[in-house]
Amino acid sequence: MSDLADPRASRAVLIGGGRYGSLPEVPAVTRNLAGLSGVLADADLWGLASEHCTVLADHDDPRLVGRELRRAADEAQPEGMLVVYYAGHGLVDPIDGSLVLALRDTDPAVPHEAGLPFEHLRRAVAGSRARRRLVILDCCYAGRAAGHMAAGESGTQVVADQAGTDETCLLVSAPRNRTAQAPPGEPYTAFTGELLRVLRGGLPDRPALLDVRTVWREVTARLRERGFELPELRAGNAGDELVLVRNAARHHRDLVGRIVVATAAVDDRDLRQAVVLILRHDRARGAVGVRINAPSSAPLPAEIPSGWRRLLTPPAVVFDAGPLSRAEGFIAVGRLRPDVEPPLGYRPVRERLGVVALSAEPEPLTPVIAGLRLFSGYLGWGPEQLEADIDGGLLLLSDADVREVLSSRPRELWTTLHARARGDAG
Repeated sequence: MSDLADPRASRAVLIGGGRYGSLPEVPAVTRNLAGLSGVLADADLWGLASEHCTVLADHDDPRLVGRELRRAADEAQPEGMLVVYYAGHGLVDPIDGSLVLALRDTDPAVPHEAGLPFEHLRRAVAGSRARRRLVILDCCYAGRAAGHMAAGESGTQVVADQAGTDETCLLVSAPRNRTAQAPPGEPYTAFTGELLRVLRGGLPDRPALLDVRTVWREVTARLRERGFELPELRAGNAGDELVLVRNAARHHRDLVGRIVVATAAVDDRDLRQAVVLILRHDRARGAVGVRINAPSSAPLPAEIPSGWRRLLTPPAVVFDAGPLSRAEGFIAVGRLRPDVEPPLGYRPVRERLGVVALSAEPEPLTPVIAGLRLFSGYLGWGPEQLEADIDGGLLLLSDADVREVLSSRPRELWTTLHARARGDAG
């Protein structure tokens, strides 16, 4: 499915062990669980409620784990998604070669006695009404994730086929005969660490919603660069197209202080070849910005006092910031000098850039303001409209430094920043 699963109808069970009685400890697993639960709960990424995400850390009773798996599978609704994650020691049963997920008291010599056979997890997942089901295994021999092996097929493909769901996806950290890795000194295991980085940071050149296959490809590329084992992905009935999260690189939590650049395709009079500094942004209420590349050709209006004129950065003119509220006065945007206290009437925007109240006396600002621009009017977006313009490719999110707001060559900004933003996106 190409849409995001309803978090209210979804459930997740995250299982992991950092402490064991007869196996080496894996402290990173505890952080894996916290990191993934945080990503799933993030409203900007998905928004799964904490009561719908069960975290089972260092448990020793496979029956308890099984009950929690079945409960989550039963509660997940058709329009939701069931996510099951395991991190820890993967063991191979010496009798039949099947995968057993180690719990705290699992004995590697007889893993089936106190471990969780993957077949039990598979059965719980297969019983869910959720049409979207994702199983993630970060453990050694994860590719053996099947009760039995079929000739000519990998263990992961067998699992996907056996599950028999509309959209089923199995993502594993290591092939069936290889070990997963937990690099010393790193907070997470190798696979989950890269997975979290992709989910949290997003992918700038990908769509607004990230499906499992897109995430897997990026994680694989990053692990290959680092010389780690490569994860495997198996899915049945287009399960790899299952949407996992919103793309964090396209749905930014806070765009205040960011510079956006209109693409060459924009022909709207107010946005054509515009470079815009975002002054206010709230997904629910909308956004406000000022054009920073449209200096007026007219001299400064006579009503601007000489004290303010001396603070202006060349070109010392009023900038045409947008069509809204031009008759309501000017917006002053200034940059503080390093290591100074913000003056009264200064509202920070980003780093040392902020809006300066024109009701203040200009003389005390001279030692603290490194540069100032005056803007007439502004541009406005309604709820989620700015995000839609970015996601739709009308606006490019620039990595430009806030110093560009005070550029001495503002008319050249669009050419420079548009080329740079296009290069970053490509």
